[in-house]
Amino acid sequence: MEDRPRYGQYCPLSMASEILCTRWTTLVMRELLEGSQAFNEIHRGVPLMSRGLLARRLRDLVAAGLATRSETGPGRPVAYRLTAAGRALGPVVKGLAEWGQEWIDTEPSLADADTDFLMWDIRRNVNVLPDLPEPFVVQFHFPDGPVNKTLHWLVFSRGDVDLCYVDPGHEIDVYIEAGLRDMVRVWMGWTPLERAVGEGRFHVDGAPTLTSRIRDWLGLSSVSHVAKRPREERVLRPME
Repeated sequence: MEDRPRYGQYCPLSMASEILCTRWTTLVMRELLEGSQAFNEIHRGVPLMSRGLLARRLRDLVAAGLATRSETGPGRPVAYRLTAAGRALGPVVKGLAEWGQEWIDTEPSLADADTDFLMWDIRRNVNVLPDLPEPFVVQFHFPDGPVNKTLHWLVFSRGDVDLCYVDPGHEIDVYIEAGLRDMVRVWMGWTPLERAVGEGRFHVDGAPTLTSRIRDWLGLSSVSHVAKRPREERVLRPME
C-alpha cells in the first residue's frame, strides 16, 4: 500500500485509519457493501475515480483482509467480495453517510452532481414492484446535463433493473424531466417531491396508475430518511 498513511500509534482508531483513510477507499467500500462485485460494476459507482487507482484500492482491501479476489470462470470477470471484517464496516460507512446527510451543507456538494453516479444510485435503490408492466421503462431527461448524458433509461424486467445510456428501443411508460441539481435534491430527500413538482422543477408524464405511485417504485436515496440540520447549524463545508 504505497500511499497508505502511517500514524505510528498503537491506538485501534489509528490502525483502522491507516487502512480506511486513503483517498476513495470508503467509497469503494460503499460499492462493495452495496453488492457490487465485478470491477466495471464497482467503477460505475465511482465514475470519477481512475481505473488504475480503483485497481490499487481493491488490491489494498484484499491485502488488508477486508475483501477477497476470485476468478469466476473463463471469460468471466473477477469477483471482489467482502470478508467478515469488511462486512462489519457496514455500520461505519452507513454512519458516515448519515452524518454527512445531517450536518454538511447541500449547496456546495451540488456543484459535484454528475449523472453517472446519480443514475447508478437511483438504479440500485428503486423498488421492483410485482404489478409493474413487463418491461417497465422510465426515461430520465436532464436538460442541463453534460453533453451526451442528458438522457438515461431504467428498464425494469424479470425482477431486475438495467441502466441504459442509449435508447433501449422499448415504449416509454414514464417520462421524468428535471434539472440535474433538482433531481439530486429530490433524490436525497432535501426537497420534497411534491414541492418540486408544484414549483415546476420536476415533471412526470405517463399513465396516472404509474405516475401516482412514483414514490413506491422510484424510492429515494438510502440516507433520505435523515433530516438536515437547520442551515445555521451546518457549520461544515466540503473541503476545497
